[in-house]
Amino acid sequence: MKALPAELEEILRFMKNLGCDVKRPKRKVVDELLGDFEGAIHEGETSAEYLKKLRESGYGKY
Repeated sequence: MKALPAELEEILRFMKNLGCDVKRPKRKVVDELLGDFEGAIHEGETSAEYLKKLRESGYGKY
């Protein structure tokens, strides 16, 4: 497993000192979400193209 950023290591150490049971996740968040959004973007379309269409359609302006 890769090393965590220094700030996160410090937070984990602080939480352990408070008596909290702190564990590093066994899987990455990306692995957890993999497949959850499958089909959100149509086959053959890039995410940039999809976002461009959303912007052009006025999504979020109302």
